[in-house]
Amino acid sequence: MIYENVKKEYRSFEDAKKFVHTLGIKGQREWTTYCKSGNKPEDIPYHPDRPYKNQGWINYGDWLGTGMIRHKDREYWSFEKAREYVQKLELKNSRDWRQFTKSGKLPKKIPAFPNQVYKNKGWINWGDWFGTGSVASYLREYWSFEKAREYVHNLKLKSQREWFQFTKSGKLPKHLPSTPHGVYKEWINWGDWLGTGRLQTQQREYWSFEKAREYVHNLKLKSQREWRTHTKSDIFPKEIPADPHKSYKNKGWNGYGDWLGTGSIRPGDIDYLEFNEAKLIVKELAKKHNIRTNKDWGNAVKKGLIPNNIPKAPWHVYSKKRKK
Repeated sequence: MIYENVKKEYRSFEDAKKFVHTLGIKGQREWTTYCKSGNKPEDIPYHPDRPYKNQGWINYGDWLGTGMIRHKDREYWSFEKAREYVQKLELKNSRDWRQFTKSGKLPKKIPAFPNQVYKNKGWINWGDWFGTGSVASYLREYWSFEKAREYVHNLKLKSQREWFQFTKSGKLPKHLPSTPHGVYKEWINWGDWLGTGRLQTQQREYWSFEKAREYVHNLKLKSQREWRTHTKSDIFPKEIPADPHKSYKNKGWNGYGDWLGTGSIRPGDIDYLEFNEAKLIVKELAKKHNIRTNKDWGNAVKKGLIPNNIPKAPWHVYSKKRKK
């Protein structure tokens, strides 16, 4: 008998292996599941590689009867022979390679992870493996920042969107990175890279809040929607932020009603009357304007018949404050 520890006694390796072969288990994952199922005999070890070490143990392929061998234990072709075979497949990239390795057509003598198996044995990169000559981005030799930027300026691109469209067009030179901000230490911003001179929002110098607000008041805009439309126009000044509530926070900002000069206040910022007081006023308005239904109320709101200190949606405002 074979002992794993002082408490357990197992069958001989040959007898145990014969039993396991009858189970038809295909891999270590299935073996683990089986061991946890409660169906495993007590005299068959959970970890057979431990008690049967030096007693006949080879590997799990032999133990389960599948003949499978761990990748690191397999005997592969030489790097040169394997690469020659792969290059005849005319695969273009690592995605094609992964699909091929999963197709069932990969010869057993060629590893699915050649970069690991052939490390220090001839492996250079995937471009060399496929025969395409491609080199991973982080391994490429790019132009100097000055030369690359000069080239990009001549493209006359106007935005990051146009830049990324260009990088996907197939026209990007091999010595020009598609993500320059991650390659060049000299990187400043996209305006500098493209030659447009534009700065990112957090880098811009805006007018003071008072000067910007005075300019906006003269535009006579009536709502945030009109403001958004204006910020996207060609006449929108670079010295004014498109999101003033962010740039002028704690610098004078007091809502879009103040910013646009309309005096409008967000519903959440209005100081409404107490429920009972508002209710009395609404009763008088209902008699005066014949407000009987929700539809009548909505029409009254649209006509401006409801005072500002009474909420247009009272069910929201008074839901937690209503006094019965």
